[in-house]
Amino acid sequence: MEYKIENEFLEAVVCSKGCELVSVKTKKDGAEHIWQGNPDAWKRHAPVLFPLVGKYKDNKTEYQGKTYEMSQHGFARDMEFVPVSKTKDSIVMNLTDTKETLEKYPFHFELQCSFTLKGSSIEAGWKVINSDAETMYFSIGGHPAFICDDRQSMAGCEVVFGTKKPALSYKLLNTDGLVENEAHEMKLHESRVTVTEDFFDKDAYIFENSGCHEVSIRADGKTAVTVIFDAPVFGLWSPGGKKVPFICIEPWHSLPAAIINTRQRQNCKEIFTVLSFFCAKYTKNGQNFCVFD
Repeated sequence: MEYKIENEFLEAVVCSKGCELVSVKTKKDGAEHIWQGNPDAWKRHAPVLFPLVGKYKDNKTEYQGKTYEMSQHGFARDMEFVPVSKTKDSIVMNLTDTKETLEKYPFHFELQCSFTLKGSSIEAGWKVINSDAETMYFSIGGHPAFICDDRQSMAGCEVVFGTKKPALSYKLLNTDGLVENEAHEMKLHESRVTVTEDFFDKDAYIFENSGCHEVSIRADGKTAVTVIFDAPVFGLWSPGGKKVPFICIEPWHSLPAAIINTRQRQNCKEIFTVLSFFCAKYTKNGQNFCVFD
């Protein structure tokens, strides 16, 4: 089921499946800013990745002597969330463990996602509550896909990083979706890099502990979106070879599994309760607003 929230500046739609932000429009011009999920390229919009960012080696992990199997990016994005509260400009939804989730993930939990419009911004929050008596291991991240006007390709756009460094270190994924050991260097010119047609042919770029907490996309000389986050890891992704008109800017609170990992649960924070807020600032025809990243 879809729920609309709005204020004077924005209209946003949140789907109960995955508590996914599926649309953000500026009322001034009716322009859409979230990828609309064409399955020929990518069927999603802005999923929440929980309790796993990326994937396990062989899609399996071991915990207390038992093997658990879970697909890429976890199960939250495909589950129905329950609305807890809703006003004209805000909504809160919850997801709790079920018999089915316990077969994949051996913890009792509550995941609360919220969206609140404040002026020309959307404030989004994730709250993870450990309902177990023991330490709960998990990772969480965002995967929002941003579009720029009616462009048919993001080639020629610029990705601008909130850093003064001349270069940023990043890692890539191998063909099994695991983080490679080798680090690469992305050279920047005035804190930016230009997207080419083959820019994403190597899949996602993964940046860890870069000190960068702000990433923008510029198109035709104008800033289309700025994502501001406090996560220690972020990724840049778009489907390679498809020339699609979106780029995902993805703040993560964990790295995906690495090639050298065993099947033991790794790269997940040991947290009982975490509350994280992420927002993305858009500039559109002189109007600034924020949208969940």
